[in-house]
Amino acid sequence: QLQTIDLRFFNAQVGDSAAVAVGTSLQNLTQLRQITLSFTNTTVTDDGAVAIGTGLQNLKQLQTIDLSFWNTKVTSDGAVAIGNNLQALTQLQEVTLDFRGTAVTDEANETIREALKKPSAEVLVF
Repeated sequence: QLQTIDLRFFNAQVGDSAAVAVGTSLQNLTQLRQITLSFTNTTVTDDGAVAIGTGLQNLKQLQTIDLSFWNTKVTSDGAVAIGNNLQALTQLQEVTLDFRGTAVTDEANETIREALKKPSAEVLVF
């Protein structure tokens, strides 16, 4: 079973349809322990971010996540939706969410940080 995924879109003509496809595919990868997803300098919006979050919520074995929407069209709504979906993942030990260059507010970042606060987890939100 696949345990690690590293998928990065950088300066690509990638938008919500690709993010939705990735999110849908993730739902079947229940044995994943580590995931890196990057949509840097793409046109992904909240719709794509929500689809990714939905795809992640059933990955109960996930321990490490590095998720970047750097310089995309994601707003606080999409970011908070991801944070809310990650709350159910009790095995998470390391969480890095990068929303630099987006319309995600500091307040939204703090909401995500608080939602994911666990004694055994290191949570970084940019």
